[in-house]
Amino acid sequence: MNYSLTKVLYWPETREYQGPAKTMTLCGVRTSGDITIVVMPLQIDHVAALTLDHELHELALREPKALLCDFSGTKYISSSGLRIILKTAKTVKAAGGHFGIFSLTPFVDHIFSLSGFAEVVSIYDTEEAALRAVSC
Repeated sequence: MNYSLTKVLYWPETREYQGPAKTMTLCGVRTSGDITIVVMPLQIDHVAALTLDHELHELALREPKALLCDFSGTKYISSSGLRIILKTAKTVKAAGGHFGIFSLTPFVDHIFSLSGFAEVVSIYDTEEAALRAVSC
């Protein structure tokens, strides 16, 4: 497997995380009206979670009506990735938006079920079901 390292940038005064360089993107993003759909990466390990945190945070700050994450291609998610999903869900919901995930692969579905996240985050079988649910 080919991994690349990314330098993490911090502001010296605050030590606030500023994320990796803007040229590196982990997720695909598309919109359906005022709904943002994020295509999640193949693997969300600790290293990928750093970039994912930055990208999802930027999208959540735009305050879409809904932010939906497509997990159809995601084969692995770590506890760091789960934390980012929970953090993003809280940010979107605090701004009055809807947050949901859909098309979970069997392993990712199992992890969400075991961790109890299925009780906290709205999970949909398909993109169409997620769009219907948040379009009301």
